Amino acid sequence: MLYPELKNLIHPEYPTRHRFIKERIIGEDYVFGTQCFDPKIKKGVRGHYDFAIFDEEFYNKYNGTLEQFDRLSNKNVDMVSELKGQYIDFAFEFKYITGGSISVIKEIEFDIFKLKEAKEAKNKYLIIFMRELSKKGYEQLIEPLNKFKSEEKEIDIRIYSEIK
Repeated sequence: MLYPELKNLIHPEYPTRHRFIKERIIGEDYVFGTQCFDPKIKKGVRGHYDFAIFDEEFYNKYNGTLEQFDRLSNKNVDMVSELKGQYIDFAFEFKYITGGSISVIKEIEFDIFKLKEAKEAKNKYLIIFMRELSKKGYEQLIEPLNKFKSEEKEIDIRIYSEIK
């Protein structure tokens, strides 16, 4: 284990609380009730955070009392009222960009939407790594990425690039 003292607080590919439909009409924003649904509504699929870290106090309180704690089911979440609050300290989404395709912007918009809807997470991060891009590819992507970063208030967006 990477850090034994962290026990099971850290989870890769941890399920989101809400269900999502990724598709939307180009040019329109993602909307709760259209692309995001409460867990009891059987539309879309549960998304995943690339990486989640549980709230330690919550984890210590409920570890051992919830079946399959590492993948909280909707049934388990509904059993514990605190789970409707913020039981994840940190939720992370990562993007590794190696090409200048503008389609990656659509993926990042969805990740931002998913993190914005993460009411169960206290701290939300989108970490973007850009590598081996042509100058043209970089210029095509960096402007919209910097716009996301400057306009976003709920999510800490970090952009790391070899090209300066």
